[in-house]
This record gives sequence, C-alpha cells and structure tokens, in this order.
Amino acid sequence: MRIRHSLALVLAVTALVTGCGQKETPRGWEPDDALQRADESLGKDTGTGRVTMRGTGFLAAGLEKSLETGGERPYRFDIACDSEESARVTLVLSREGAPSDRTFDVACTTGEVTRVNLPAGAPVTAHVEGTPQDDSPPAGVLSWQLLTLEPEAVRGCADALTGCAG
Repeated sequence: MRIRHSLALVLAVTALVTGCGQKETPRGWEPDDALQRADESLGKDTGTGRVTMRGTGFLAAGLEKSLETGGERPYRFDIACDSEESARVTLVLSREGAPSDRTFDVACTTGEVTRVNLPAGAPVTAHVEGTPQDDSPPAGVLSWQLLTLEPEAVRGCADALTGCAG
C-alpha cells in the first residue's frame, strides 16, 4: 500500500515538473517570425501616410537603397529591425548637397520602429552596414518603408537630415 502511495506521489510530482508529460522546448529565433514582427511594427502608426516604397532584407546583407523623395509632400522613412544577436544597428541617411550624413540608432527589439521625417527633394540614400556571418543562418532582419505625408501630419523634427534644435 505504501509503495502505491509513493508511486502516485512520484508520478504527480513528475507530471508537474514536466508539464503533464509534455516537454517544453524553447523555440529559437526564426527569420520568418522576425520578419512578420518587424512588418507588423511598421504597420502601426502610419496615419494618413501613403507607402511609396517598401522592402525587407537580412542584417547580414545590410541595406543600401536610394529613396526617391521628389514632389511637394514631405516623407517619412520607417525602419524596424529584429535580431537575436544585434541589439541595434546604425542607419545612415545622406542626400546630395546636404552638409553631412546623419546617423540614427535603430533598436533591434520587437515592436520598435525608427521614424525619420524627410522633406521633398533630391533622392536620399539609406545605408545600414551588413553584418556578415559565417555559415550560420541569418540572425536578423530589416523591414522598411517610405511614406508621403500631408504637411500637417508631420510629427517631431520635419527635416531629420539637417536636424532640429532640441
């Protein structure tokens, strides 16, 4: 009789520890899931902006893109990063004729988006240095979009290329 009670107790404790026989295996970082998270982050707070360009890629390849910003309306460049290895990357924006390049920290955490306002004008080059990896699978993704905005929809610094006081 004692053996039966002891066996029942051991089985109950084992079930509690192992989750009733189901092994919990931690799920690692997955590029497809990361890309979906980054895209969902970009979709938030687009307001009345109209997406004119959009792209995605792996951190290993970096980003080198010419952004067409002609016309009369201001633009906003949004970029999201999701990575298991990099906490942040540096975005460099440059425009021909601008006094200098501007750099921005882009957090590689779930749900964070870096949003940069740009006035209409000559094309802007967006650059993120690649993070080459050996034979391991990609460990980070970038997702970005360029939107046109109504002038009254611009929030914060209207020209991130020249910078704003404060």
